[in-house]
Amino acid sequence: MQALETREQRFLELVRTRIYNEPDSPYAKLLRHAGCAIEDMEVSVRRDGIEATLAKLARAGVYLMPHEFKGKTDVVRGNLRFRVQPEHLTPRYARDTPASFVTQSSGSSNRPVRAVTSLAWQLAETPAMGVFLTAHRLLAHRHAVYEPMLAGVAAGIQAGIMVARLGIPIERWFARPVPVRNWLEGAYFWTAAQELALAGSWFGPGFARPEIVPPDGLERIVRWIEQCRRENQPACVRTVASNAARIARTAKAIGASLAGCTFIASGEPLTTAKRRVIAEAGATVAVAWGYEPGPVWVGFGCGNPAHGDEMHILRHTLAVIQHPEPIVEAGGEPVRPLLFTTLYPSAARLQLNVSNGDRATLFERDCGCALQLAGLSLHVHDVGSFEKLTSEGLSYSYDALFELLETTLPDAFGGGAGDYQILEEEDASGQTFLTLLVDPAVGPIDEVGLLERLTSELARGSRGNRFMTHVWRDAGTLRVRRAPPIASVRGKVLPLRMGRGIRP
Repeated sequence: MQALETREQRFLELVRTRIYNEPDSPYAKLLRHAGCAIEDMEVSVRRDGIEATLAKLARAGVYLMPHEFKGKTDVVRGNLRFRVQPEHLTPRYARDTPASFVTQSSGSSNRPVRAVTSLAWQLAETPAMGVFLTAHRLLAHRHAVYEPMLAGVAAGIQAGIMVARLGIPIERWFARPVPVRNWLEGAYFWTAAQELALAGSWFGPGFARPEIVPPDGLERIVRWIEQCRRENQPACVRTVASNAARIARTAKAIGASLAGCTFIASGEPLTTAKRRVIAEAGATVAVAWGYEPGPVWVGFGCGNPAHGDEMHILRHTLAVIQHPEPIVEAGGEPVRPLLFTTLYPSAARLQLNVSNGDRATLFERDCGCALQLAGLSLHVHDVGSFEKLTSEGLSYSYDALFELLETTLPDAFGGGAGDYQILEEEDASGQTFLTLLVDPAVGPIDEVGLLERLTSELARGSRGNRFMTHVWRDAGTLRVRRAPPIASVRGKVLPLRMGRGIRP
């Protein structure tokens, strides 16, 4: 791909014009503190490559962790101290250009972040989407989505537009209900979704209008998949991993087969249990990974994976490295976060060694699939978050849990800091749970009232939080168990614990 051949040239032009020429840029401040001039950057990139240069910069303190990038805490590197301002991360062209659309994060633990997503960036990502569909033989499938109105940017609107650019219609939009505060908000969601569908039909190959499918109505999706098979046209359904497993369980419960169907699963890790449930129903699954606000897509699933969640990094739009040294984060536990760098000026957020809160294993492998043949040789697997809950394709920031679990709940139900902990775990059917562990030493408590309080507290702050807790409540994701919180190797009890084992 030509875009891979021009990576270094584009990167150097980007840092020259968008960082070194803008003294107020947080990256310019970090680079000055590290003593890296533009001439040093050019020599290092041409001699060692982008990734090796970024690793050296990370060792010198040129990186941003999630809370720093969001402007929630000061960036402190030695005697350097400052706070990131969102306007310094938005490309200048994107503030006025008509060839873009505005998106907004959910604001789970701070004010929502608005981002301008350009059609130029989306166009740069579209060829990789086509190669991904080719690698999984999905170009001739009938495509549907199971996403809420309005669908999330990465998993919904962006993906739909990219697929439309490839000439593939979205035949069905099975829409999850969206909780609203009043009829006006409901009318807004409905109208915006209808406009999206109409635009996809008028100016593209077709985009189905949404049809509401509640969590207990998934048989409708199963029957559509069966109909596609009877008509010798296999189905492809894009949704979050939890919903893919839930559709598979529904099919198994009613004695239906999902043979020929492929799910494109994103929004949360595709675990072994979820993959097994999907396979037992006769379907296959391909994974995709992205985040917002940011590059939207980071990786697409390998066509010949050696690991269940193996993906190819989109190196034509991004440079991704693992921090070369452990960083003390997440309540004091050392982590080696992934660091992302955007390689196009049209990115919604300019990023230079920025952590989104994920960690994973990066490696090179010659797998022989279409993505590899297109030049995307960097693979990733075992992707997970170290700073947020992730379930049903929705997430909640880690640092927002401290006050809730160490003060709010103990004040209302007894105990103190260290007596409450949220454990992310999964059962044998692939159902993800967020289990509130409560130390038995706290004594008798009203578990129903505790669960209600937990739900109401998680719903505070934003529309995104209300939607998130509504989905979790309907899915039975939140539950309480009396058991001692799990301590880290250092003996600390952190508010959030990522469970690896399967629990009942």
